[in-house]
Amino acid sequence: MDDDEILEMWAQRAGFPSPLRPGDATRGWWNPETALAVRRSADSTWHVDLENRGARTEEAILETEEDANRLLLMRFGVLWRLEEGLEDCFPVRANPGVVIIEEGSMYSVRWNGRRAAIPAERQAIRYSHIVDEPLSRISARLMT
Repeated sequence: MDDDEILEMWAQRAGFPSPLRPGDATRGWWNPETALAVRRSADSTWHVDLENRGARTEEAILETEEDANRLLLMRFGVLWRLEEGLEDCFPVRANPGVVIIEEGSMYSVRWNGRRAAIPAERQAIRYSHIVDEPLSRISARLMT
């Protein structure tokens, strides 16, 4: 299964059956109330955002499209696990090789010379466990 197929599968599992129209975002899915999407900004960063009934909130700002896809997959997987009544599959402490620093209203996640800005501490901690992992490995983790 390639990365696009993995993301599509997890979007479906998480209750996001419809892909966004081309041009709305680099990639994303929606249901009647909510959309999760990856967008490239003018400053060449990648944003993952959640739109709920017309109100858009930023889930993360990342340096690469691959990093944004990881976060999107993580969000779909966490939603699915919650819906299925499964426990969180991510440790409650950050990966020791990743630094998380609170900076204003965001948590800066830093690893291997890269960084991400994530507003929710728990999401930042979860993300610290998947930096640089292929989507196939993240998908397998979400299934356990």
